[in-house]
Amino acid sequence: MDPTPAIDPTPTDLSACAPSAVDPALEGQPIGATPWQAPASPPQRHGVMTEAAHDDKAAIAQQICDVMRLMYGQEIVVANDGNVSARLPNGNILITASGVLKGFMTPDQIIECDPEGNALDGRRVTTEVKMHVAAYKERPDIRSVVHGHPIYAVAFSLAGISLAECTIPEIIVTMGSIPTAPYATPSTYDLPDSLRAFLSKGDAVIMERHGVVTVGSDVFDAFKKMEMVEHTAKITHAARTLGVVRPIAPDGVKALLDTRKQLGIYTKNNLCDGCGAREVCAAPVYPD
Repeated sequence: MDPTPAIDPTPTDLSACAPSAVDPALEGQPIGATPWQAPASPPQRHGVMTEAAHDDKAAIAQQICDVMRLMYGQEIVVANDGNVSARLPNGNILITASGVLKGFMTPDQIIECDPEGNALDGRRVTTEVKMHVAAYKERPDIRSVVHGHPIYAVAFSLAGISLAECTIPEIIVTMGSIPTAPYATPSTYDLPDSLRAFLSKGDAVIMERHGVVTVGSDVFDAFKKMEMVEHTAKITHAARTLGVVRPIAPDGVKALLDTRKQLGIYTKNNLCDGCGAREVCAAPVYPD
């Protein structure tokens, strides 16, 4: 039997490579307030998240879709729930469209808005854009807002139980406490108005009977804090089924806060400037 002939590898046709996600004619140019849609060729992904520079619209749009898919997988959102936005260097906002399945979003469903939340191309943005606009106005230092309806965190607010107790060291060191804002009608201006005082002091707040808002230096940072809030709620729920949850004593809380500088953590921490909880720490939303 004749030996199998060697098969030469097919030469690589460089002309067949996918086009760059950045239009060469626009590369290096300032971002303008013009209607925009993501290009057909997606940006480079690394693991579950797309890398994104602060001015790379295509990469940020894909990153928003990545986060929405992660939140859907963790039951932080279902169906059309939740929304994510990112602020561009020129002040414009990339935000999720209204009425789309958030766990299956594609970059063309991300809309560019002006700083007041008005779509530049006439499409309909999420009805909760007011909340995002208010967060950006309150916090010039942030670049992203994430909103979801995590099951355990929302359940605590329905039961009138606060998560502002100082119980978990990692939360105390990073975010401080997790306050609950009083109920306000979703999609109205009452809702963002109810969040301002909390977001001025910290990066996460539970909205009574509604959901959670977290903010961060980029989309992934804001999403990470959403995960931390829900993880805290799950741990607290498990602990309450086993017995009485005992908060950390004030001197222990102070010792934890003192480690922030040693660890190089300089992000906002609401315990350093008043926790912002509706009642005192360790008190329920609805005192008995």
